[in-house]
Amino acid sequence: MKSLWERFDLSLLFLQMGIVKHSGVSGWLLAFAYICGLIAQKPSVNQNADFTSDSPILKVLLKGESISQSAFSRFFSKPFEWLQFAVGRIQRLQEHPESRLSEGDVIALDDTKVAHPFGKILPFLCWLYDSSTRNHVWCMNLISTYAVLKNGLEYPLFWRFWRKTESQDYKQTKLDLARKMLLDLRSTCHERLWVAMDRWFLCKSFFNWLAEHNFDWVTKAKKNTVLYCKYFEPASRKEQYKKVNPKELLRTVYTKLSTLGKGGVISIPDVYIKLSYDTTNHKGKPMKRWRYIPIAAVASTYRKEPVTVDGILQEEDESATYRDAYLLISNRYDAPQEVAAVYVKRWRIEVFYRTVKQELGLTNCHSRSEASHFAHIELLFTAETLLCYARWECNKEGAEEALSHCEMVRNLFNASHRICCYKQQIQVYFDITGDRFSRFIEKF
Repeated sequence: MKSLWERFDLSLLFLQMGIVKHSGVSGWLLAFAYICGLIAQKPSVNQNADFTSDSPILKVLLKGESISQSAFSRFFSKPFEWLQFAVGRIQRLQEHPESRLSEGDVIALDDTKVAHPFGKILPFLCWLYDSSTRNHVWCMNLISTYAVLKNGLEYPLFWRFWRKTESQDYKQTKLDLARKMLLDLRSTCHERLWVAMDRWFLCKSFFNWLAEHNFDWVTKAKKNTVLYCKYFEPASRKEQYKKVNPKELLRTVYTKLSTLGKGGVISIPDVYIKLSYDTTNHKGKPMKRWRYIPIAAVASTYRKEPVTVDGILQEEDESATYRDAYLLISNRYDAPQEVAAVYVKRWRIEVFYRTVKQELGLTNCHSRSEASHFAHIELLFTAETLLCYARWECNKEGAEEALSHCEMVRNLFNASHRICCYKQQIQVYFDITGDRFSRFIEKF
């Protein structure tokens, strides 16, 4: 972990962000110790402090000193610029060819609920419905982006907290926060990228914004999404557009689609969507007009059981479906086959949320300070970035058996209690065969 940390020069990034010494310990070392505790599944700062004093490697880094619980608490309660730190973290990743985003890579966009046990006491919590547990909870609504590269590497990008407020000065929608995250990405990467999102982010103004900033988009059509088909009107001898319901489109191709089996894909040609654009009238005043834009409409099928098919779950009631078929829409009408493959990668952010909740303690920060949650989320995203990179390295060509995220955590990075330190060497003892990790250990 320390070798990966130095590979992306994260210690210098802490210094550049002004996160320097705190409680007599360097800021980067406090953060590194906390990240090691997250991976070791220490859910509280108290347990993290105990882990720091027990870990042989951290003892060496701290030169015999210890980090107390109060030192961790004071460090996290200080309002550092963690959102700006995330920009620097992504800049570090773009400096390496294997982790750099390139044209055609996918950015998954989604949100999740982070429950908090103190409820109404804290002003930054919202009373929201959690679809995963099917009940209302006091929580923080975390919106984030996740990169899925063509070479198989994936890692978390930026994040924001959505807050429910009546003040117009602070009121921001999830779409506003998504725009800010994608603009942060544009400050470090200018390649043409895909944005894969679920049906909640289906918004025509958002589609226009993505196109203006060189993003391709793909999402799932809703039941009430208005689409258009072009036809020739004999009376007027002109081409006209008529409304068509997504369910009607699915019905027209379902017979052919059903012969392809589960996961089959059919592109429906000549489908349009009505989008607005800004212009001026004859007096020079700004006004808004509408035009028909061709889009890709891709029909596919899914299993009716609550399991995934190539990363796609059973459809929600709000989605446009016909029997076991659903409809994807995208601006890339010239590449309909690529649309379905890109949308499948959107599921990786759902796996990411499940992983960090179960294995890195996303919901275990119970601090009453909002600044502490900002620090917890960014350090957790940093930990997951390093874990994703390590897992990608272990699963590259030559690996006999693919390693899961859980196996990486339990069998490699969480082995500190089996490490023996001597004056001139460090011996690491694994309770499994070392062949699975030998190439990775030799490289780092």
